[in-house]
Amino acid sequence: MNVFHVNSNYLTSKLHENLIDKLESKKLHNTIYMPMKKEKRNEFLFESKHDLHTPIAFNHVDRYVFHYKQKKIRENLKELFNPNNFDVVHAHTLFTDGYVAYRLKEKYNIPYIVTVRGGTDIHVFFKRMFHLRNTGKKILKNADQIIFLSEVTRTKLVDEFIKNRELKQNILGKSQIIPNGIDDFWFKNAGKQKKIENTQKLKIISVGKKLKKKNFIGTIQALNYLKNEYNIESYLEAIGKTYEESYIKQMHLDAEIPVENISAISREELIGHYRENDIFVLPSFSETFGLVYPEAMSQGLPVIYSANEGFHKQFAEGEIGYAVNPNDPEDIANKILLILKNYESISENTLQAYKKFNWENLANRYVSIYNHVKRN
Repeated sequence: MNVFHVNSNYLTSKLHENLIDKLESKKLHNTIYMPMKKEKRNEFLFESKHDLHTPIAFNHVDRYVFHYKQKKIRENLKELFNPNNFDVVHAHTLFTDGYVAYRLKEKYNIPYIVTVRGGTDIHVFFKRMFHLRNTGKKILKNADQIIFLSEVTRTKLVDEFIKNRELKQNILGKSQIIPNGIDDFWFKNAGKQKKIENTQKLKIISVGKKLKKKNFIGTIQALNYLKNEYNIESYLEAIGKTYEESYIKQMHLDAEIPVENISAISREELIGHYRENDIFVLPSFSETFGLVYPEAMSQGLPVIYSANEGFHKQFAEGEIGYAVNPNDPEDIANKILLILKNYESISENTLQAYKKFNWENLANRYVSIYNHVKRN
């Protein structure tokens, strides 16, 4: 089977390469099309070993006029490929990639599946770009299958933006929840069940880009609260690339506990930091999924994550950690206290639960969907 992947962010996260690795091992031929502006090259994280095409299809101004940008992408695609060679199209975002898939189906009758991502697709396109909502609905209506990374994302889209009952049922009837997977590295280097010798001295770790939406300050305020109300001393390791220097300064101004800022590090280094800490806390204001949560779980760390964002409802509350209100430091602090009451059991649960994010199993589900869509 020939699968045509339209993925405008392919080289900006290794998760896409991990998926294609597994799909190739299952005898699928995958062609990846990543149309982009030239500035996108600054965001590349790796070189792909697969059949990847990264043409400069538009410029930075075109992104302000969606349909003109899409027209330029279609013209570029037509120069590079014969769409009749493809059995299935997989669009990896709803709008930018999904519209390409929609037009390919319209002209060549190629079935497509589309992945809806909470960050850009819902928080940016559906929420802010009112003039494109009907375009998004059209893409969803004509998709053969729809993939959501989490139940939260599906519920948010359907409840907030899809008012037509028939379309709502159409989306629910042909959608599946398939989360992102994590690199095999984390399975080859799984950690052990953790224990805390002294619950009055905690080592907390947060991993993410140093910017406002990751809410490091909310974590700091929660740890301040634990110190002032419960006499719990804590130490925070904040790991990730700095994007906003002013935010780093504010973190230190707000902190009443020791905070160590560490720049982005390799996974080989990161695994040691996970093993040295007690709880992973990242109450982001918005999160498409959050690969760092299952990565931390692979090392036996209970996790704190945001309610109604990408990772929420992957597991029952209290199984591997707790969802929190990112705007409420007291809630974050109280959920940390709940983890401490059942720490060893939760740590043990994480070492089984993270296996849900194995790309081998997730790829099998995609192969099944591709086959189903092709047959129908």
